[in-house]
Amino acid sequence: MTSMLYRRLLAPLFVLGLLMAITLPARADLTADLVTLNTEATALKSQLEGISLTPDSVCGPLVEANQAARDLVNSITAVDESLAAPLTVDAATMDAFDQLFVTGLGIANEALRLSVDLQTLSATADAITIKDGITAMLQLSDDIGTMADRIGAMSDKILVMADNIGLMADRIIATQQLQNQNVALTTQSILQTQTNALTLVSVVESASYDWDIASLTAEGMLLAGRMGAVMFHPWTMDDQMAAVAADVRTFLDEVKALEAVINADAAASTMNVSATTLIELGNLSLMLESLATAINGYVIAIGGLAAVTSDPTLYDSMQSMLTLSSDIGVMSNRILEMADQILVMADNIGLQADQILATQAAMNINIQTTQAAILGAQEFAINLIAARDL
Repeated sequence: MTSMLYRRLLAPLFVLGLLMAITLPARADLTADLVTLNTEATALKSQLEGISLTPDSVCGPLVEANQAARDLVNSITAVDESLAAPLTVDAATMDAFDQLFVTGLGIANEALRLSVDLQTLSATADAITIKDGITAMLQLSDDIGTMADRIGAMSDKILVMADNIGLMADRIIATQQLQNQNVALTTQSILQTQTNALTLVSVVESASYDWDIASLTAEGMLLAGRMGAVMFHPWTMDDQMAAVAADVRTFLDEVKALEAVINADAAASTMNVSATTLIELGNLSLMLESLATAINGYVIAIGGLAAVTSDPTLYDSMQSMLTLSSDIGVMSNRILEMADQILVMADNIGLQADQILATQAAMNINIQTTQAAILGAQEFAINLIAARDL
């Protein structure tokens, strides 16, 4: 009897407790959480607005912004995971959602602006800077996309949990319409941001340069052969040297032309470097040794004829000697820069590490030999000019 009476007394209390659990919101601070998220999102938007990309400031600001975006995504996720039914939404909650959607669109538009700035900057910044900027920009746009997706998912989740949809129907519909519009615009901005970044990226196969490098090597060897075949005469030495200097200058222009192509590719591309390209670069530097051999021969030949050569002829010959030796020095530097640029562009250095080291070692030796010959020729010409008072 007492047990039955006890159960009868508890029953109303149980029902009352159940009703309170159904009608009371599980998270009375949901609106406050949304306001806090919008404050964090507004700070990210302001951070992006304050970024001005320059050749010396690309990766750092974008990486910092990316970290802030990642933190915001984590904050949104934490709020989303804390939600539990039932929830009661009101106008303040909807207002907070509206503002969060609008701020998210603003963030996406700022990322789009930065991608346009990065495109403009690609004409002046070096390849490594642009590559790092592209990576950071793509990551930032990805985080902004994740952010928009999480906000939309959280909105849908709250509507499913809401226990007063009927009372808030008009307001909820208005928020959903704004959400759909902003999500579409945000997605459009994100896609354009990624498109802008990806237009700066292409992958060049180094094999596309192999024929050009091999051609330069072949032409350089022919040039060395022509230089070695010159038989100097005291009365025509100046004309002979002038012709050789012009021949060297023409070849230098061809080296510069290929370097310009590689530099242009480097501004917008990464590269898959093949072993064949590295071998061709080594051969190109080896060709310089042939030119160095020819120069050494000139020093010996002209030194033997100097005593029987007139001052004007000898002076003009030495001027040509200085010119062509200078051009060969520039040529060797450009070939080194060309090789360095190819390696800077490479995205598979690890796979070609051994061949790269071997190529660099060979090129260093060949360039050193060439530079020694150039220096010797220039010292010879200057000393001869001074000795003859030309």
